[in-house]
Amino acid sequence: MTADETPSPIQPRRRLRDILKKATIDTSALRASAPFRRMFLAQLLSSVGSQVTLVALFYQVYHLHKSTLETGLLGLFMVVPTLTVALAGGAIADAMDRRKLLVVVQVFMGSCSLALALLALHGHPPLWSLYLLGALVSCFAAIDGPARTAVIPALVGPDHLRSAIQLREVLTQSGRTFGPVIGGVLIATVGLGPAYFVDVASFVVAFVLFLGLPSLMPETRRKFEFSSIVEAVHFVGSRPVLAASFYADIIAMVFGQQRALFPAYADRIFDANPIAYSLLFAAPSAGALLGIAFLGLFRNVQREGRAVLLAVAAWGACIAIFAISPWFWMALLFLAIAGAADMVSAVFRQTILLTIVPDELRGRMSAVHIMVVTGGPPVGDMLSGSAGSLIGVRQSSLGGGIACLAGIFVLAKKVPSFTHWIDPRRGETPDAPEA
Repeated sequence: MTADETPSPIQPRRRLRDILKKATIDTSALRASAPFRRMFLAQLLSSVGSQVTLVALFYQVYHLHKSTLETGLLGLFMVVPTLTVALAGGAIADAMDRRKLLVVVQVFMGSCSLALALLALHGHPPLWSLYLLGALVSCFAAIDGPARTAVIPALVGPDHLRSAIQLREVLTQSGRTFGPVIGGVLIATVGLGPAYFVDVASFVVAFVLFLGLPSLMPETRRKFEFSSIVEAVHFVGSRPVLAASFYADIIAMVFGQQRALFPAYADRIFDANPIAYSLLFAAPSAGALLGIAFLGLFRNVQREGRAVLLAVAAWGACIAIFAISPWFWMALLFLAIAGAADMVSAVFRQTILLTIVPDELRGRMSAVHIMVVTGGPPVGDMLSGSAGSLIGVRQSSLGGGIACLAGIFVLAKKVPSFTHWIDPRRGETPDAPEA
C-alpha cells in the first residue's frame, strides 16, 4: 500500500459521525418553530403528571381489595367515555380555535386530579368514586388528544412533520417513563395525595403555556354537527390502509396490554415494593424512549405499513417472553424492548394518518386515532385483569402475547395493501377509497 492509499485517521471518525447523525432523532421541528417548542414543553409536563396520576390510580384501586379484577374494571370505566366522547372531541377540534379548546380542557383535567388528591388525603375512598374520576379523566383526555394532534402540521409545516411526530413520541414516552417512577417514589415516601397534586401542578403550567400559543383555527372550519362525525367514520372505512393502521394498534393494545396486572406482578410474583411496581409500569416507555434515539435508522424506510406490522409482532413476542420471565430484571428488559417496538409502530402509524388525512378532517381523524390509542389499553386492562383473576397472572400475559402475534398475522393477510403502502409524496399512488 502506498502512502497515498493509507487511510487517514480522520476518515473513520467522519464515518462514525455520519452514522450517528443518521441514527439520531431529527430535532429540526424544535429549531424551526417557537410555538412548537411551547407546545412540546406543555405536553411534556402534562404527560409526566398524567402518568403519575395513572400509576397512582391503578395502585390505589388494586390495594383496596388486592383484586386484579377490580383493576381490570377500572379499564372498563375508563374506555367507555373514550369510545363515546373521542369522535365528538375531534369534531369540536375541527369547529373552533384549537388553542382555546386546549386551554379550557386543561382546567377540567386539573380539576379531576385535584379531586383525586383530596380523596386520597381523606383516607380510603369508595371504589365507585375512583372509577368515576377515572372515567372523567378519560373523557377530557379524549377531547384534549385530538386537538393536540391536529395542530402539529400548522405549527411545523410539511417539511418538519416527521420530526415533530418523532419529538412528540419523545415527550409521550418521557412522560410514560419518568411519570410512573416519580409516582412510585411519591407513593412509597409521602403517599397518594402528593402524587396526585404533582399532576395538578403540571396542568397549571400547561394552561399557562397554551395561553401563549397563536390562534389555531382549522384551515377549513366545519360546523360541529353529527354529520361531521359520520363523515370521519366513513373516511376511515373507505381508506383500507388508514383503517389497517388502527387495527394494528387495537391488536397490540387489546391483547398485549399488561398495566392491570403490574400491581399483582409486583405484589405476588416478585414480592416487591411500590417503586418496583412503578418500574414495571415505566419499563415499556423507558425502552421506547431509548429507542427514539435511534429512530434515524428508520429514516429511509419506504413501506411504512410493513414497518408497523413487524413492530407490533415484536411487541407481542416480547410480552409473551415477559410472561415467563423468572427474574425481575428479565421482565423489565423485555417490557422495555416491547416498548421500543411499540414506539416504532406509533411513529409510522401517525405518519400514515397525517399523510392521508386532509387538514379539514385532522381533528376528527385524530379523534379516531385517540379513540384507538387511548381506548385500546383500557380494554386490554379489562381483559388481562379479568383473565388474571380466572387463569392466573402469568397465563394471562402469555395468552395475550400469543394472541397479538396471531392477530397481526391475520391483518397482514387480510389487508395486503397495508404491507405495500408507500408515502405518495415519494411518487406512489395514495391510499384511495375502495370502489
